[in-house]
Amino acid sequence: MREKKILILEDEIIVALDLQELLETEKYNTVVAHNFLEGNKQLKTFKPHLLICDINLGSDKNGIEFAKAAKLEYPQLEIIYVTAFTNHHFIEEAQETDPFNFIVKPWNDEQIKVSINIAFKYIEEKNIQHSILKELSLSEYKILDLIAKQKKSKEIAEMLFISEKTVRNHRYNIIKKLNLPNDNNSLLKWAITHLNK
Repeated sequence: MREKKILILEDEIIVALDLQELLETEKYNTVVAHNFLEGNKQLKTFKPHLLICDINLGSDKNGIEFAKAAKLEYPQLEIIYVTAFTNHHFIEEAQETDPFNFIVKPWNDEQIKVSINIAFKYIEEKNIQHSILKELSLSEYKILDLIAKQKKSKEIAEMLFISEKTVRNHRYNIIKKLNLPNDNNSLLKWAITHLNK
Protein backbone atom coordinates (compact mmCIF):
# COMPACT_ATOMS: atom_id res chain seq x y z
CA MET A 1 0.00 0.00 0.00
CA ARG A 2 1.71 3.16 -1.19
CA GLU A 3 -0.59 5.84 0.14
CA LYS A 4 -2.04 5.48 3.63
CA LYS A 5 -5.18 7.62 3.87
CA ILE A 6 -6.82 8.64 7.14
CA LEU A 7 -10.03 10.59 7.68
CA ILE A 8 -10.10 12.41 11.04
CA LEU A 9 -13.67 13.13 12.21
CA GLU A 10 -13.39 15.43 15.22
CA ASP A 11 -15.60 18.40 16.17
CA GLU A 12 -12.92 20.10 18.31
CA ILE A 13 -10.80 21.98 15.76
CA ILE A 14 -7.64 22.17 17.92
CA VAL A 15 -7.72 18.42 18.67
CA ALA A 16 -8.31 17.64 14.97
CA LEU A 17 -5.39 19.82 13.88
CA ASP A 18 -3.09 18.29 16.54
CA LEU A 19 -3.95 14.81 15.28
CA GLN A 20 -3.49 15.85 11.66
CA GLU A 21 -0.09 17.43 12.34
CA LEU A 22 1.09 14.34 14.28
CA LEU A 23 -0.02 11.97 11.50
CA GLU A 24 1.39 14.03 8.67
CA THR A 25 4.83 14.06 10.34
CA GLU A 26 4.48 10.24 10.27
CA LYS A 27 3.87 10.46 6.47
CA TYR A 28 0.15 9.59 6.53
CA ASN A 29 -2.16 11.34 4.07
CA THR A 30 -4.92 12.92 6.17
CA VAL A 31 -8.05 14.96 5.79
CA VAL A 32 -10.16 16.50 8.59
CA ALA A 33 -13.93 16.79 8.95
CA HIS A 34 -15.66 18.48 11.90
CA ASN A 35 -19.21 17.12 11.59
CA PHE A 36 -21.33 14.29 10.17
CA LEU A 37 -22.10 15.96 6.81
CA GLU A 38 -18.53 17.11 6.20
CA GLY A 39 -17.31 13.62 7.14
CA ASN A 40 -19.71 12.05 4.65
CA LYS A 41 -18.46 14.30 1.86
CA GLN A 42 -14.79 13.54 2.65
CA LEU A 43 -15.53 9.81 2.87
CA LYS A 44 -16.84 9.79 -0.71
CA THR A 45 -14.14 12.01 -2.25
CA PHE A 46 -11.07 11.03 -0.18
CA LYS A 47 -11.84 7.27 0.19
CA PRO A 48 -9.75 6.68 3.36
CA HIS A 49 -8.38 3.34 4.55
CA LEU A 50 -8.76 4.34 8.21
CA LEU A 51 -11.23 6.52 10.11
CA ILE A 52 -10.20 8.21 13.36
CA CYS A 53 -13.51 9.16 14.88
CA ASP A 54 -14.70 11.05 17.94
CA ILE A 55 -18.04 9.82 19.34
CA ASN A 56 -19.35 13.24 20.34
CA LEU A 57 -19.65 15.41 17.24
CA GLY A 58 -21.57 18.18 18.98
CA SER A 59 -24.58 17.62 16.71
CA ASP A 60 -27.69 15.43 16.61
CA LYS A 61 -25.74 12.56 14.97
CA ASN A 62 -22.71 11.05 16.71
CA GLY A 63 -19.52 9.37 15.50
CA ILE A 64 -20.90 5.87 16.03
CA GLU A 65 -23.79 6.62 13.67
CA PHE A 66 -21.26 7.97 11.17
CA ALA A 67 -19.09 4.84 11.50
CA LYS A 68 -22.12 2.54 11.00
CA ALA A 69 -23.12 4.36 7.80
CA ALA A 70 -19.48 4.45 6.59
CA LYS A 71 -19.02 0.69 7.15
CA LEU A 72 -22.16 -0.06 5.13
CA GLU A 73 -20.76 1.80 2.15
CA TYR A 74 -17.07 0.92 2.68
CA PRO A 75 -16.90 -2.44 4.54
CA GLN A 76 -13.06 -2.50 4.29
CA LEU A 77 -12.77 0.76 6.29
CA GLU A 78 -11.09 0.34 9.68
CA ILE A 79 -12.13 2.55 12.62
CA ILE A 80 -10.27 3.88 15.63
CA TYR A 81 -12.38 5.82 18.13
CA VAL A 82 -10.56 8.61 19.96
CA THR A 83 -13.00 9.95 22.51
CA ALA A 84 -13.62 11.17 26.04
CA PHE A 85 -16.83 9.07 26.14
CA THR A 86 -16.37 6.02 28.37
CA ASN A 87 -20.06 5.45 29.10
CA HIS A 88 -20.86 1.70 28.97
CA HIS A 89 -23.79 2.29 26.58
CA PHE A 90 -21.60 4.16 24.06
CA ILE A 91 -18.82 1.57 24.24
CA GLU A 92 -21.30 -1.25 23.58
CA GLU A 93 -22.81 0.66 20.65
CA ALA A 94 -19.34 1.47 19.28
CA GLN A 95 -18.43 -2.25 19.38
CA GLU A 96 -21.22 -2.92 16.84
CA THR A 97 -19.01 -1.17 14.24
CA ASP A 98 -16.17 -3.65 14.94
CA PRO A 99 -13.59 -0.92 15.64
CA PHE A 100 -9.89 -1.64 15.37
CA ASN A 101 -9.20 0.29 18.58
CA PHE A 102 -10.73 2.60 21.19
CA ILE A 103 -8.45 5.33 22.60
CA VAL A 104 -9.66 7.41 25.54
CA LYS A 105 -8.82 11.13 25.65
CA PRO A 106 -6.53 12.64 26.68
CA TRP A 107 -4.33 10.56 24.39
CA ASN A 108 -0.59 10.77 23.96
CA ASP A 109 1.35 10.83 20.68
CA GLU A 110 2.88 7.36 21.14
CA GLN A 111 -0.53 5.78 21.74
CA ILE A 112 -1.83 7.23 18.47
CA LYS A 113 1.30 6.36 16.46
CA VAL A 114 1.47 2.76 17.66
CA SER A 115 -2.26 2.17 17.19
CA ILE A 116 -2.24 3.55 13.64
CA ASN A 117 0.92 1.69 12.70
CA ILE A 118 -0.64 -1.61 13.85
CA ALA A 119 -3.91 -0.75 12.08
CA PHE A 120 -2.11 -0.24 8.75
CA LYS A 121 -0.16 -3.51 9.17
CA TYR A 122 -3.54 -5.21 9.65
CA ILE A 123 -5.05 -3.41 6.61
CA GLU A 124 -2.10 -4.45 4.42
CA GLU A 125 -2.37 -8.07 5.58
CA LYS A 126 -6.12 -8.01 4.84
CA ASN A 127 -5.44 -6.63 1.34
CA ILE A 128 -2.88 -9.39 0.65
CA GLN A 129 -5.36 -12.06 1.79
CA HIS A 130 -8.10 -10.50 -0.36
CA SER A 131 -5.90 -10.57 -3.47
CA ILE A 132 -4.89 -14.20 -2.75
CA LEU A 133 -8.52 -15.27 -2.37
CA LYS A 134 -9.37 -13.59 -5.69
CA GLU A 135 -7.07 -16.17 -7.37
CA LEU A 136 -9.40 -18.98 -6.31
CA SER A 137 -12.29 -20.21 -8.42
CA LEU A 138 -15.79 -20.09 -6.92
CA SER A 139 -15.71 -23.87 -6.29
CA GLU A 140 -12.30 -23.60 -4.61
CA TYR A 141 -13.53 -20.74 -2.43
CA LYS A 142 -16.62 -22.74 -1.37
CA ILE A 143 -14.43 -25.71 -0.46
CA LEU A 144 -11.97 -23.49 1.43
CA ASP A 145 -14.88 -21.96 3.36
CA LEU A 146 -16.12 -25.45 4.33
CA ILE A 147 -12.58 -26.46 5.34
CA ALA A 148 -12.53 -23.39 7.61
CA LYS A 149 -15.73 -24.74 9.18
CA GLN A 150 -13.72 -27.96 9.81
CA LYS A 151 -15.63 -30.13 7.36
CA LYS A 152 -13.87 -33.29 6.12
CA SER A 153 -13.48 -34.09 2.40
CA LYS A 154 -16.29 -36.66 2.55
CA GLU A 155 -18.71 -34.16 4.15
CA ILE A 156 -17.72 -31.46 1.61
CA ALA A 157 -18.31 -33.89 -1.27
CA GLU A 158 -21.80 -34.72 0.06
CA MET A 159 -22.69 -31.06 0.68
CA LEU A 160 -21.57 -29.94 -2.80
CA PHE A 161 -22.78 -33.07 -4.65
CA ILE A 162 -19.32 -33.87 -6.03
CA SER A 163 -16.96 -36.80 -5.61
CA GLU A 164 -14.37 -37.00 -2.84
CA LYS A 165 -11.70 -37.21 -5.54
CA THR A 166 -12.89 -33.83 -6.95
CA VAL A 167 -12.66 -32.33 -3.43
CA ARG A 168 -9.11 -33.71 -3.07
CA ASN A 169 -8.17 -32.21 -6.47
CA HIS A 170 -9.56 -28.84 -5.41
CA ARG A 171 -7.67 -29.05 -2.09
CA TYR A 172 -4.46 -29.74 -3.99
CA ASN A 173 -5.06 -26.75 -6.32
CA ILE A 174 -5.89 -24.45 -3.40
CA ILE A 175 -2.69 -25.50 -1.58
CA LYS A 176 -0.68 -24.68 -4.73
CA LYS A 177 -2.39 -21.28 -5.22
CA LEU A 178 -1.88 -20.34 -1.56
CA ASN A 179 1.72 -21.59 -1.71
CA LEU A 180 1.27 -23.82 1.36
CA PRO A 181 3.13 -27.01 2.34
CA ASN A 182 1.38 -30.02 0.76
CA ASP A 183 -0.42 -31.45 3.79
CA ASN A 184 -4.04 -31.23 4.97
CA ASN A 185 -3.23 -29.52 8.27
CA SER A 186 -1.53 -26.55 6.63
CA LEU A 187 -4.67 -25.85 4.56
CA LEU A 188 -6.95 -26.32 7.57
CA LYS A 189 -4.83 -23.96 9.70
CA TRP A 190 -4.72 -21.34 6.92
CA ALA A 191 -8.50 -21.55 6.36
CA ILE A 192 -9.34 -21.27 10.07
CA THR A 193 -6.96 -18.33 10.55
CA HIS A 194 -7.99 -16.35 7.46
CA LEU A 195 -11.66 -17.12 6.93
CA ASN A 196 -13.06 -17.41 10.45
CA LYS A 197 -12.92 -13.66 11.21
